[in-house]
Amino acid sequence: MFRERNPTTGEGYIEVQAVQGGDEAEGKNRELTFNKANVVSRRHTYPFHFHVPEYANSGHCKWIYSMSYGGGLVGGDTISATVKVGPGCAALVSTQESTKVYHCNYSGETTQTTSYDIGDGSLLCVLPDATVCYKDANFNQTQVVQMRPSSNLVLLDWMLSGRLALDEFWAFKRYKNSIEVYVSDELIIKDCTDLADTPQLTVSQGMRHFHVYGTLFVLGPGLHFLAEHLLGIYARKKNYNDAHDQDLIVSISPTQYTVNGDLISGCYLRFLASDMKNAAKVIQEITSPLIEILGGDPFERKL
Repeated sequence: MFRERNPTTGEGYIEVQAVQGGDEAEGKNRELTFNKANVVSRRHTYPFHFHVPEYANSGHCKWIYSMSYGGGLVGGDTISATVKVGPGCAALVSTQESTKVYHCNYSGETTQTTSYDIGDGSLLCVLPDATVCYKDANFNQTQVVQMRPSSNLVLLDWMLSGRLALDEFWAFKRYKNSIEVYVSDELIIKDCTDLADTPQLTVSQGMRHFHVYGTLFVLGPGLHFLAEHLLGIYARKKNYNDAHDQDLIVSISPTQYTVNGDLISGCYLRFLASDMKNAAKVIQEITSPLIEILGGDPFERKL
């Protein structure tokens, strides 16, 4: 059982660099090749922690798990973390379980700010488990990404409606998630999700029977294969008489940005699912083309 604790301020920093003189990873996908990556700097303060398992995967990609000790985040916690990926390497940032955001007697807003810096020709995949905001939780998350024109990014952010066993259905006070993506210091994406009850409409009313909500950004010259894979599945126009799935809604758009003459393309995907079984269909379509590059499936035995 979770023991309530005082709100705290936690910080973390981790830096991944390519091994000098290392061989490049080879695979079927020739758009992305990387040197073996090693962690060159890591520090953190309670309750936040960066865990880097030695044998989490096969291949050159470095797997990093962000964790919060004490069972989750409580009202008033402030977390600040930075992930830096050097040139020519790949990293995965994931979690070992869902990020739980609790309400406690100290109340207050729980904030988490994560900054990502992706070097030239590198790949960063942010593929965490879903966030779960408990009843009366107040969560404000900010994610800021700094990229180069040759950098590659896969960023998934998704959440569950609450603790179904306790009949919690979008019962938090507020969930706010801001995502900013910069290329060569130029802002190209600013996305914000802000969910809270209003006098006219509650979140649970607006979400109807859906229990899972998620967004995905795919960007970079080496990720055309992933963007095309997802667009091929979810951008297909349906005929008028086609049956519509009442338990899974997916919208997707191709994206293109020009920064100092460089074209940065990819896709933006959003989904609503009635349960984890339907959400898993989307997650697996996102991760399956990446398994060879990542050296494993971060959602194996989870979905």
